[in-house]
Order: sequence, then C-alpha cells, then structure tokens
Amino acid sequence: MAFTDAQLAGAMKGFLVTSELMTQQQQDILLENSTESNVGETLSAQQLTNFGAYWQALGAWMAGQGGNIATTTGTNAPGRQGGNPAGLQLIPLYNDTFNDVNAHLNQSGWKPGKAVANQLRFVSVLGNPPA
Repeated sequence: MAFTDAQLAGAMKGFLVTSELMTQQQQDILLENSTESNVGETLSAQQLTNFGAYWQALGAWMAGQGGNIATTTGTNAPGRQGGNPAGLQLIPLYNDTFNDVNAHLNQSGWKPGKAVANQLRFVSVLGNPPA
C-alpha cells in the first residue's frame, strides 16, 4: 500500500488537471518553468480557487495508499515507500509541497500561486525517475 515519490508525483500531476486547477496545455507549459510568477500569469483567479478540490483529491489518494496529507512534512511522510524523506533535496521539497500548504491553506495571506508552483516543482523533480 505504500507509494513511491514518482507515484505521488504522478497522482499530483493528474489531479492538477482533473480538479480543473489547470488545463493539460497549461500544465505542460508550467512544468517547464513553474515559478510563482509564471503560475500567476498562466492561471486565472477562478482556476486557483480549485486548489481546495485538488488538495482533497490528493489527500484521498494518499489515504488510500496509507498516507496522510495533513501530517506529511519533510521529516514525516506516512505511507511513503522507503520511509521518511531524507537529504537536502527531498526534505525541503516535501516541506514546500505539503507542510507549507497545510500551515497556510485558507488562512490570511494564503498564496495559491505559490502553492501551485511548489506542487509543480515536486512533479517536475520527482515525476520522472531515472530508468
């Protein structure tokens, strides 16, 4: 029931589109350069309101794999194959992708463009594992 980083990135990639947070064409463009600025220029404010639906879908997928989106951080990733993230690349990537969203979602100062950029960075870094 555990998931790999690549499987998690694949689920994220799919849910970003199926939750209507972005179109497939927008995703293809943003995966090339997923800065907060580029996300803001590419996605509409209406699309960014779909972040909650994306987060719920991803959370349900993670729960089905033995994970818990609400407690996932750079040092705690329940359900992750191989245990918790380790190293200078994975720990900050997991923190930016999960911990920051959980800390700020629906709070004053919430920046959905930044959250989307971090989701896309996770997908671009971990979604294509070496053969």
